[in-house]
Amino acid sequence: MTRLRLTKLDRILSAQGDLQPLMAKARDLRALTGLVHGFLSADLARETRVGNIKDGNLALIAANSAVAAKLRLLGPALSQLLLERRFQVNSVSVRVQPNRTRIAVPETQKSVHFSTHALASLRALHRRLPPSPARAALAKMLRRHGALPED
Repeated sequence: MTRLRLTKLDRILSAQGDLQPLMAKARDLRALTGLVHGFLSADLARETRVGNIKDGNLALIAANSAVAAKLRLLGPALSQLLLERRFQVNSVSVRVQPNRTRIAVPETQKSVHFSTHALASLRALHRRLPPSPARAALAKMLRRHGALPED
């Protein structure tokens, strides 16, 4: 969504009297998210979301258990920073919730270049091996490198 559409949507929602508490909560969470992400390292911030703030407890959502452990260690310092910034945060809790919406990074194909001597040695090994899964895997690799004719 573009910034212009968000601003227009914000104005429309703000005009509705019934939605004022919701809008105030959304603004608070947006401000908290900015402070939390500013406090954390860039890598840690990418793996962390602000869940909610209720009764003085800030709930953070971590992408995995390693991030959660780091956030738990940083919780007291983060709580202190937020108190200094006038947010009523007495404690920080952390939940692990893997982010499934994240775009998976495709694995890159490994490119290995064998010397002529290495390919000759691997072909000789292939000829010596009895039929087995190892021989089949070696044959597949040799075919991929053009060192073994297709059957």
